Amino acid sequence: MTETEPQNSLAITAITIENVKEISYPDVKSIVILFFVFILYSVIVAIPGVILMMSFDVIIHNSLLLKSLFNLLVYLATLLITIKYTIKKSKEKQGYYQTVSFRKIQLWLIPTIIVSTLALFVLLEQSASWIPMPDSIKKFFEGAFRKDIFSIITIVIAAPILEEILCRGIILRGLLKNYPPYKAILISALFFGLIHLDPWQAIPAFFGGLFLGWIYYKTQSVIPGMIIHATINSTATVFLFLPGSRQDLLSLWGLHYYLAACFICVVIFTGACIIIHKKVVVVQKTGD
Repeated sequence: MTETEPQNSLAITAITIENVKEISYPDVKSIVILFFVFILYSVIVAIPGVILMMSFDVIIHNSLLLKSLFNLLVYLATLLITIKYTIKKSKEKQGYYQTVSFRKIQLWLIPTIIVSTLALFVLLEQSASWIPMPDSIKKFFEGAFRKDIFSIITIVIAAPILEEILCRGIILRGLLKNYPPYKAILISALFFGLIHLDPWQAIPAFFGGLFLGWIYYKTQSVIPGMIIHATINSTATVFLFLPGSRQDLLSLWGLHYYLAACFICVVIFTGACIIIHKKVVVVQKTGD
């Protein structure tokens, strides 16, 4: 073996690794396309759903429970089709199907992320009010959520599982192969905010997505994200059962108590993040 052969082998290996990185799914361009694909699937799935709901309105006299069931089925279909699309695209780009990591986490992490999530919820609870909401939009949101089992399943169970599989398990996992962690987390958080399709949900979803993305990067598992997501959605759902004028912490506690709570939550959230940062070591940054 000549002296140049090892160097040539190293060069070939470096080129191979670089090429693998370049074809990882998704990249920024793929994310933009995926967003519009998600919109298209939402419309396509919603059309037969609306037709069916209109038909059942006549048969069962406007059953709200059935409408909630249809909303759940439409949501499930849209997310599942989108997830299937991303997995198919990953096969085309990478030569193999993207898998989702359900890596086990340490037990101490569960209460830590729940407490930190509740603190984050308090801090983000007023973020939707940064953009004034017209009364017509407010009434639409109030009517969109129904206090029945199918609505609760959609928000508390289906959304945390499917959205974490899509946004962290597939999208962020692929982005971490293409970009530095901070950039990958930021892009995934932007996508997570945008798929909520309105600014009042997108703002808290974006900031929550940053935390969710960081936790995924640290743990390389979608399980913590599902716990965080379910905690946020469950807490928000509880507030929806309160009277309309008392459905936020500021109204419940008053300004002085709310500001004091925010200060305490900053301390709790910061402390929890420091603990997680120190105790959870990233083993594989690419998520493989």
